[in-house]
Amino acid sequence: MTDTNGSGVNMTNTKGRRTGAGIAAGLVALALIAGACGGGAEEEEEATTVAAEATTTTEPGPTSEAAAEEEAAAAAEEKAEATTTTEPGPTSSTRPTCELAPNADCAGVDLAGENLAGMILPGIDLSGANLEGVLFNGTMLTGANLAGANMAGTALSNTNLAGANMDDVKASGALFFRTNLSHATMVRADLTAALFMEADLKSVNMTGALVAGMVDRRSFWCSTIYSDGTLRNESCTIDVD
Repeated sequence: MTDTNGSGVNMTNTKGRRTGAGIAAGLVALALIAGACGGGAEEEEEATTVAAEATTTTEPGPTSEAAAEEEAAAAAEEKAEATTTTEPGPTSSTRPTCELAPNADCAGVDLAGENLAGMILPGIDLSGANLEGVLFNGTMLTGANLAGANMAGTALSNTNLAGANMDDVKASGALFFRTNLSHATMVRADLTAALFMEADLKSVNMTGALVAGMVDRRSFWCSTIYSDGTLRNESCTIDVD
């Protein structure tokens, strides 16, 4: 078996050199004998030339097997480079889209800056949607799913969000003016610097909500679970006969 690293070739070359050296020595000896016996100078010169040619060796080039391996490696490398791709980022054509309608599945849509004032969208799924800066004035969103949506800076004036799911919503800096949030859930909602003015917060669950900088003006608190788990009932009225 021949070693592709060249050890087999070297052994063959060494054997060849030894054989050539033996032949050359024999030819030189014959030339000397011929000279001693009175042979001509031409025979001696010819014998010396043959001896020199016999001792001359040529280093073999790369074997066909080694060359084939090198070509295969180069082809594999070129193929790997050709198949290397980069994952494209999301574009406007790959983002989720939907037709806004009651009970529609619009999870994850990008509606940033849109004017949705006055629309009737009960039960719509806007979970995880980008609603930053959206105008919701007078919009009906009863029972809507807004969990995890980005509602930073939204305007919710006279908006009906009764029974809506607003868990983990990001509503920092949002305006809730006379907004109906009764029985809505706002667990872990980000309400940083949000403004509540005359909002209906009856039976809202705000457990774990972020309320740093939140401003409240004359909102209705009754059976409301506040961010720290305490119950707020300061706005409840008791009818006395």
